[in-house]
Amino acid sequence: MHTPEIATIDNETVPHYGTKPHKPGLYLGLLQGRHRPSQQMDDWGFGGPTIGPLKWCHTTYAAHIKLEFEESSDAVEYFGVEEAHCHMNLEGDMLTFGGMYYGDWTVYYGGPEDCERPSDSFRKTTRSNAMYAHRKFLL
Repeated sequence: MHTPEIATIDNETVPHYGTKPHKPGLYLGLLQGRHRPSQQMDDWGFGGPTIGPLKWCHTTYAAHIKLEFEESSDAVEYFGVEEAHCHMNLEGDMLTFGGMYYGDWTVYYGGPEDCERPSDSFRKTTRSNAMYAHRKFLL
């Protein structure tokens, strides 16, 4: 199992929690983000990435989160390596990823009907691709 050094993720290329995934599958969504563990929060924090599609996600002793990607090539945009097995650590009660800290995370399945809709040329109004699995808010 590979333990890569996770660089700060590119906010433009990595899918964020609350948006529909490109492919169906199991995902780990990170939310309630902050820049440092001691940061005082007046609100819920920011949404983080949606990591996947995964074969499985497993937590050990509330200290390590292990992942296996459906395809090892999917790990590249998150971990910078083409490796199916990766793991993430917790610092205190927060999951760390991409130099940020997340107080909440969820594992959810996005089926084919939950994936990003293709753009179409006949609509005057763009359809939303927003989705929040933990709130059952699927468009």
